[in-house]
Amino acid sequence: MQRPSHVANIEQTRLKFFLDEPDYAYGMDPKAFHETIKTEYPSLNSTTYLDHAASTPPPRSTLISFAEQATNNLYSNPHSRSSSSTATLLEIERCRGRILEELFGLTDPSARGQWDVVFTSGATAALKLVGEAFPWANSHSKYIYLKQSHTSLVGVRGCALAHGAVVSTCNVTEMPGLEHPEADSTLFGYAAQCNATGSRLGLGYCQQLKERHPTSFVLLDASAYLSTAVLDLASVPTEYAPDFIACSFYKIVGYPTGLGCLVVKRTSGAILQRNGYFGGGTIDSISVSSPEWSRPRRSLLPGPIHERFEDGTLPFLNIIALNCALETHRRLFKSQRHISKHVSALLRFATRELALLTHENSRPVVKQHQAFASLEEPGPTIGFSILDPASEYVGHTNLEQLATVNGFHIRTGGLCNTGVLASTFNISDDDLQREYNRGRSCWDDEEFGGIGTDYKYPLGMARISFGACSTIDDVLQWLSFLRRYFVVSDKITSLLEPVKQPSISASLKGLMLYPIKSCGGQPVGRWEIVSTGLRYDREWMLVDAATGKTLSQKRYPRMALIRPTVVPEDRVLIISAPQRPDLCLPLDTSDEHVTAANICSDVVPVTSVNIDIDEWFTAFLGMPCCLRRLSSSARRHAHFDRATGAVPILLSNESPFLLISQPSVDQVSDWIHESNDIEIHADCFRANFLLGGGTASLPPFVEDTVDLLRIGSETFQVLARCRRCLMVCVDQNTGCRMKEPFSCLARKRKSPQGKIEFGVHLMWREDLSTGSLPTICVGDPVTFVSLRENNG
Repeated sequence: MQRPSHVANIEQTRLKFFLDEPDYAYGMDPKAFHETIKTEYPSLNSTTYLDHAASTPPPRSTLISFAEQATNNLYSNPHSRSSSSTATLLEIERCRGRILEELFGLTDPSARGQWDVVFTSGATAALKLVGEAFPWANSHSKYIYLKQSHTSLVGVRGCALAHGAVVSTCNVTEMPGLEHPEADSTLFGYAAQCNATGSRLGLGYCQQLKERHPTSFVLLDASAYLSTAVLDLASVPTEYAPDFIACSFYKIVGYPTGLGCLVVKRTSGAILQRNGYFGGGTIDSISVSSPEWSRPRRSLLPGPIHERFEDGTLPFLNIIALNCALETHRRLFKSQRHISKHVSALLRFATRELALLTHENSRPVVKQHQAFASLEEPGPTIGFSILDPASEYVGHTNLEQLATVNGFHIRTGGLCNTGVLASTFNISDDDLQREYNRGRSCWDDEEFGGIGTDYKYPLGMARISFGACSTIDDVLQWLSFLRRYFVVSDKITSLLEPVKQPSISASLKGLMLYPIKSCGGQPVGRWEIVSTGLRYDREWMLVDAATGKTLSQKRYPRMALIRPTVVPEDRVLIISAPQRPDLCLPLDTSDEHVTAANICSDVVPVTSVNIDIDEWFTAFLGMPCCLRRLSSSARRHAHFDRATGAVPILLSNESPFLLISQPSVDQVSDWIHESNDIEIHADCFRANFLLGGGTASLPPFVEDTVDLLRIGSETFQVLARCRRCLMVCVDQNTGCRMKEPFSCLARKRKSPQGKIEFGVHLMWREDLSTGSLPTICVGDPVTFVSLRENNG
């Protein structure tokens, strides 16, 4: 029988899925369910959201319900004794009970009485609370955590190490032992569900730990698990249950954010001790002068543990909002157990269909990852990598950018779980240290590590995840996207089949200068060249006033409308933008006010320009920013890596010059016109040099085949092809984002390594140039030559 993903009619695929998966749509008619989702989640109607593991969107009814309750009822600080504060306190206590009942399966009041809920700002704060309050006793204490854990759970080791405790890691298959049997206290940490892959250990792993180490304590990160399931504490004997459980509510109901809790077993709560700071509401008495003393709340055990740890005034309106959210959640989706069945149906379909995707040579397109063998049915999260026809990894940044321009919301990178990344791709701690030393960070766009070594490994993976409001259409859209852009069934233009070195000539059709990095370009007829690029090219940049990080069109597309113009004869830089007065800056400045700015992973010295000028840019972009110029002491701040050495550049990302050809632009336009009428122009590629045809027609992508070229009397060497990002989707005339040409390039111009490439990087070869004045101009003849010709 033909599989659903191969059925041409999408409606037939849906109908078959509905028959195969009766748990889908909470027992509702699927069409009625889809209409409910459209009504409750209008922000999802024009996009495909597959990042519920990061955060799930709130339904409309939650926000309306909270607004009505907060405006029709008076709530105030619960530390007061007025009727409004009493009403607030009742809502807070009702919420504590509701959390234990609906999220942790404690329907019996006597069972709920064995637990307490401590409100925190989130799961991370809950984990930190345990780390800071646990009774570490130097080397007589131990913290053991599962290697494949979220960074926030790993972070507890910082508290343990600060007190001299012993820290170690373990794998699921290697049940941790007690190498220090004399330890006074041992804390085990693990996640009920892996945030990166959906692998689940649930409560079963805790029971195994408790059976082996009955006097130890267990800290459970339940954030990912609780997003779509009940962590059923009633299903295990209390002595085998975790002692401390951390969770965040926005992952479950979407709103409010900034609210989580630590669920504490009352019999274990006594060991948690306040250290140092105390806040209002957590003490019974303090001194006002020396000798300083304080007396914490002396609730009798098994009294409220939360009274000792909820500093200051609780975010009571957020807690009331949580009550509204939980009520809406139950009305729309019945219960967490029903949600679990719904998303499991989607997970089964998605994992099966992803496994069926193959290239023309029958090799798989998707490799699905597992952090460890699940002890129960996995959660609705799929961690995976894309493979090319040679079964080599395709970069995760490439996938993310292409997904973004096509309306998909996914997560890629290290996923805040270095343990999973390291175990999946066999990355050692030495490898991680080497990557850090070369400037790599968790949030950058680097896709592969091990550069210069025998083993090249991915630095990230991809993740899609489902939530209560996910639909089968979300999965079908994702599968269609992967087939369109990553299933290789035909040849990819020019990148897979090298072409011989051309012998034809061309001419320089366009010459573009970009004085301010990521702002509009300045067309010029003749210009001076230097080793770092065109004179004044990318010598200024805009930085975030708060962080000092460079601004880019990728995030702020209106930057394209800022048009700088260098006027050499007047020694000025004129800057214009719509509805703004022109600015005039001198080209000749000193380094009186040197500060630092971040560009990619580099920190470079820059000079400030003028506060009034900063306000001009701030007003136009709508965010606090500053204009900075690269300091004259650092006019060669970085380099393009190549075998023959370093190539100096200013503030460009990779090389001194970028070249494209008009026939290549025309070819991409023709490809785009096959499916729509979108117009693209050469300026979206932000090249310095635009080649046109000479005496003979110039073939598309001729620049891919060039080693050296002469423009007039100056010679340039090709360094590498230019890897493209989402900036090409910014219309340079309107400052608006488009889908093209990135989507087209992803289908037609993808290298075997999955890189989307268009145009080439150049460096100036002064030693091979013959002109007395290093200048080029529009109309100069362009000749392609070879290294052999010039080296004799």
